[in-house]
Amino acid sequence: MLDPKLMDLYSQRLKEWGATIKEDRPLPEGAAHASVRKRSPLCGSQITFDVRLDAAGAVAGIGWTVRACALTEAAAGIVVHAAPGSTLDDLRAVRDAMRRMLKDEADDLPGGKWQDLEILKPAQMVPSRHGSAMLPFETVVAAVEQALATNGTS
Repeated sequence: MLDPKLMDLYSQRLKEWGATIKEDRPLPEGAAHASVRKRSPLCGSQITFDVRLDAAGAVAGIGWTVRACALTEAAAGIVVHAAPGSTLDDLRAVRDAMRRMLKDEADDLPGGKWQDLEILKPAQMVPSRHGSAMLPFETVVAAVEQALATNGTS
């Protein structure tokens, strides 16, 4: 019998978000200011995010290559949808709110374009999956940090 915690975790909405990024869409060659790949050592999920920033340093475009579990795919789908227009500070705040939510320290997930992060709440009950849920957030933050450092955009 399946563990009810896992059944809650792998909801239909989570699967739908994961399906939004099934097809890789890296940015065209030369279009990205940075490209960062990260891998989860526990489950083997791997994400590459390419980012292009606007003059103010906000995400103007994001490309992706994802080989991941359903949880990581869903989180990546939400990131890909919501990151455009976000600054590094915005993305760090979202990442930090996700981390607090997973550790059950606070429930201050942002709303608006990030409102679907709520589908990741069942991951609180499965600590071994926290790294998988966090991977897309860590990756997009690292990509924007790299783009800012490399291109001097502030």
